[in-house]
Amino acid sequence: MARLETREESSLSAECLAALEHTRMSGKIADVYLQFANSEPAIMAYLEMEASLRKSSLMELEVESIKLLVSEINQCDYCLAVHTMKARKAGIDKDMQMAIRGNRKTSNARVDALLDIVRSFFNKPGPISDDMLASARDCGFTDKELVETAMAVSTIFFTNITNHINNSETTVPAAPPVV
Repeated sequence: MARLETREESSLSAECLAALEHTRMSGKIADVYLQFANSEPAIMAYLEMEASLRKSSLMELEVESIKLLVSEINQCDYCLAVHTMKARKAGIDKDMQMAIRGNRKTSNARVDALLDIVRSFFNKPGPISDDMLASARDCGFTDKELVETAMAVSTIFFTNITNHINNSETTVPAAPPVV
């Protein structure tokens, strides 16, 4: 059960309501967004970052790989369920999803280099190693994409921890256990 109040759409500012319009499904804004909207500045910042991420140079497969990994690290069942579904749509098959979530290498060296960086944010705080940066550059990552990687991690980290505060429940099937 959600711990945060589910705001009525009519109680939101016109600016917030307009920003949430693209999230509407079957005529309704998902409860989780209405719960996150308890802080309109927070939901607006999140939506702006997500809009920027959609315009980024990262491939959808890369963004969803990041979101799966960070959600697994943070044990966010809500985000794991949502991003398992989105990962399939982005071309990430079940085996690759399990490798990402299980901290194993995938068959995609570029994704592996990217996820090594993301893991380091959580496992070894501080600057990433020169070798890790060189590996990412060897796989073709540009400075722009490295900054966009940080943005992708930031957006999913926000939703993970806000879902933990809220105890958000999803209507999509749960992500399968890691095998």
